[in-house]
Amino acid sequence: MKPKQVQTNTPKSSVKSSDNETTSVQQSVSGTVNDTNGQPIPGVSVVEKGTSNGVATDFDGNYSITLSQPNAVLIFSSLGFSRKEVTVGQSSELNVVLEENVEGLDEVVVTGLGIKRDAKKVGYAVTAVDTEELTKTRTVNAMESLQGKVAGLNISPPSAGAGASVQIRLRGQSAFAGASNSPLFVINGLPIDQGARGANGRDNQRDLGDNLQNLNPDDIESMTVLKGATAAAIYGARAANGAVIITTKTGTLNQGIGVDFTSSITTSHALNFLDEIRQTEYGQGTGGVRPQTQGEAQGTGQFSFGERFDGVPTVNFDGVSRPYSPNPYQLYDFLRTGTNLTNTVGFSGGNEKGSFRASFANTSAKGIQPANEYEKRIFNVGINYNVTEKLNMLLNVNYTNEENINPPQIGTQGPGAVGFFNRLAISTPIEAYRQSAIDPVTGAELRTNGFLGTINNPYYQLQKNQFFNDNRNRLLGTATLRYQFTDWLYLQGRYNYDYATNFTEWNELNGAGATTTLEGDTGFYRGRYDIQQTQTRDVNADFLLGANKEFGKFSVDASFGGNTWRSQFQRNAQYSRLFVVPDLYSIKNGTSFETDEAAFQPYQFSTFRINSLYGLAEFGYDNLLYLNFTGRQDWFSVLNPEDNSVFYPSVSGSLIFSELMKEQSWLTYGKLRGSWAEVGSANGVGTYEGILNYTINPPFNGQTTAGVAGNFAPNPLLRPFTVTEKEIGLEMRMFNSRLRFDIAAFDKVTTDQVLDVTLSNASGYDNSKQNLGSLKNSGLETLVEVVPIQTDDFMWSSTWNNAYLKTEVLDVGNDSGTLLLIFFNGTGNEFLGELRYTEGLPMNQLYTRTYRRNDSGQILVNDDGRLLATNGDTPGAENTNGFLPVGSSIPKHVGGWNNNFSYKNLNFSFLIDYRFGGTMLSSTHLNMTRQGHSLFSLEGRREGENGVVVPNSVYESNGQPNTTAVSNLQSFYADYRNLQIGDPFTFKSDFIKLRSISLSYDLTDIVSNVADLKFVKGLTLAASCRNVAILYKDIPGLDPEAIQSSGDFRAGYENSALPTTRNFNFSLNVKF
Repeated sequence: MKPKQVQTNTPKSSVKSSDNETTSVQQSVSGTVNDTNGQPIPGVSVVEKGTSNGVATDFDGNYSITLSQPNAVLIFSSLGFSRKEVTVGQSSELNVVLEENVEGLDEVVVTGLGIKRDAKKVGYAVTAVDTEELTKTRTVNAMESLQGKVAGLNISPPSAGAGASVQIRLRGQSAFAGASNSPLFVINGLPIDQGARGANGRDNQRDLGDNLQNLNPDDIESMTVLKGATAAAIYGARAANGAVIITTKTGTLNQGIGVDFTSSITTSHALNFLDEIRQTEYGQGTGGVRPQTQGEAQGTGQFSFGERFDGVPTVNFDGVSRPYSPNPYQLYDFLRTGTNLTNTVGFSGGNEKGSFRASFANTSAKGIQPANEYEKRIFNVGINYNVTEKLNMLLNVNYTNEENINPPQIGTQGPGAVGFFNRLAISTPIEAYRQSAIDPVTGAELRTNGFLGTINNPYYQLQKNQFFNDNRNRLLGTATLRYQFTDWLYLQGRYNYDYATNFTEWNELNGAGATTTLEGDTGFYRGRYDIQQTQTRDVNADFLLGANKEFGKFSVDASFGGNTWRSQFQRNAQYSRLFVVPDLYSIKNGTSFETDEAAFQPYQFSTFRINSLYGLAEFGYDNLLYLNFTGRQDWFSVLNPEDNSVFYPSVSGSLIFSELMKEQSWLTYGKLRGSWAEVGSANGVGTYEGILNYTINPPFNGQTTAGVAGNFAPNPLLRPFTVTEKEIGLEMRMFNSRLRFDIAAFDKVTTDQVLDVTLSNASGYDNSKQNLGSLKNSGLETLVEVVPIQTDDFMWSSTWNNAYLKTEVLDVGNDSGTLLLIFFNGTGNEFLGELRYTEGLPMNQLYTRTYRRNDSGQILVNDDGRLLATNGDTPGAENTNGFLPVGSSIPKHVGGWNNNFSYKNLNFSFLIDYRFGGTMLSSTHLNMTRQGHSLFSLEGRREGENGVVVPNSVYESNGQPNTTAVSNLQSFYADYRNLQIGDPFTFKSDFIKLRSISLSYDLTDIVSNVADLKFVKGLTLAASCRNVAILYKDIPGLDPEAIQSSGDFRAGYENSALPTTRNFNFSLNVKF
């Protein structure tokens, strides 16, 4: 907890005089605040009780305050010292001595099951997030605001439009891709999965957000990050990746009625780095010749191997001749300024028995891509009420409605504005694509390039109303009753309900990527219309019996509880095509084809349950030593009933060694902690994959038949994978907490990973799931907080955090020692590399073929001077068909440096964050090169060059230096894709960014002195900028964070994501 400056608010009391009144004179008091050793304490808060009138002691412990009323009471408080209240009386001098208080050094943190504990008693890494950080630079997804601010918490928001999801990882990946690697989120005691619905570049080309969109940062009271397995072990199978505990506001006792209103507006501006790699010397064409006819222009629009730009009118795809000149900003001319307007109004109140808060938030956002809009409405209620002296009721309700309209198509070589403009020659101005999108004869898309059907004109989609709409309603409810039998014994019961519905509809245009709007000779119109509705229902119920008691110097805090969680999913879908009326997208306008595609499932249903019992016990001795034990038993319905139970234990301890060093005045607080835990997860085990299940097959000869569903052989012996983690940590605070550091080292091993195993054809199945894989994550997390300057009016606090992560794949369950996760060139629309898990290498290993080289490192070419790639004979590539590892997508170092400056009521802050040690493959670089758009592709066609001579190359046949120039440039650069050579397109994902700056001013003191504004209790204006500047990056032409997916299947692969944005925010907060 960093010290905070107390703002001074000294009202100017008027001196009243009349026949019936006596004159009152303001009283001033000054003095010094010392500790028990006689040393002055700087930064002590001195506040007149019952008012906002306060000052802070200077560096020498001195203070001076003018009182606003007679018989005042002053409250003296400081981090690390016991609070003291002193009645002033008539004295003008008041010296105070504060006693050290070790307990006061530790903030109260919310841990597993929502139990509040003194942080000093916790034997594992836990971070209490300052909720002000969530609102300094406002984002649509609240978690995005924490980028670079919590050690070990890696947040990567994809460039996927308004309302997109974010990738969240705590201490790396606990599981191979296919299982969830996001932490568990517990909101008011309700456990929820992040539920990211990100793009994956294949069947899902749009990001539809995640469950965290339900969070309004203005509603959050506290947020605690439980990083390690020990911290989250009490949540069992759901918390293998850590947990984030969130509590929302419920008002304050005895506060009366209050209203708060926040309004913010954000503008988003696309960042352009393509100038770093785009060539503007040569225009559209092939073989060094520009198009001569409309047909040639339509067939070569994707190539820039034409002539040098000269401004001479040249025919374009629509038959119109325009100057043969560069138009390098087509994409950015197509994009627009994004906006996000959010208004929140909250009502709160409280008396001696309880409190409440109700709020409504409305978000209206427009993405940088035209037609992309996002609307969100959140209604939140929190009630905390003491029914009797011993019975407390806590009620939290959250309702969210989201509309995600036309999220961009991303992460694919095909449809999508980014792919279209980045892969087409820049000879044609954007007005031509806008004005000539529709063929005036056929009504279909007018052909712009030779990849019609793959690279489609986004203006055709806009003008013909291609749509994708997703509407989501979600209700979260938590009701908690707690009965306090005695001051040391309580019983708590809680019921959680999570219900969500999604309605999604989308269409495929009849003339998109085609030369006609008709479907062959059927007489019907092409296109497709889909509707889908899903329902998810999660019910959690738990109880907790707790007791805490002190026995002299000893203390015991123990709890026993149980939980049942039932989850249900239901999906209904239908589609139609072969339309009678063109451009009328409805089910009845076409023919429904539920049975003509084996992969199409109009109805799906699944349900599962986990039952649990758990216990916690904490033993303490004399504020010096604490030991904690937890145990949880889970029973899984998805596993074999004969072997469906797993036990998860943990043990942790903390030693407050500063208790043994009280004579060391420089040491304010010191704690050594250690922990061990075992948790697990059934993620990766499908609902019915342990048993044989059946389905209804498409009709055959008019007969409906049943059959075995899927090609997976059921495995009744499946069990959850296990995560075992060890952790040690050291926390110290020095010089009256002006300096603090927290260091944690951890080692985490995952075993029995659920993997797909290929079976013999004789089995009748293709695959089966088995417990085979294992992996390891180890790391070091560091947090340093310092307050270099603190005076009456000014304070500078600085925080640096860094997380070092080392990952290793231990076992992939096969003899080759490597497991192919995805072959990017085999997905139909992606062209470079693989993602693998390989024993002995870090997780998420990217593979490509590379230049074939001799023992001296020289590049080998054939006798025609053409490139050669590594193959199955290359050492190290025998089992990977010539593909070699080029690096892991997971960065080794992630951190940030956050600074806050406060001068009276003015606050300024900035954040610099960074990542180092990761690798990425760039499809944008590959495509711009093979199609002649990049600076790299200029090699061989500049003046005096007659083709490409590969530098530092020799002939494979004789070892002699290569002197052969390859004149067919288009074919030469296409070899990079055809041979899968990734050397020029492999980069470090490293960066250093000035992530954000913010400025705010508290006007409360000013308005409180205006008679007509006495009803205003608080007024703050703020401005901020996010993604201010990239101070360093390795990859040219792109932002290394321009990823397209929040999932792990696209780890390290850049492909047609939207440009990242620089965001400017302005906000107003008023309290009444």
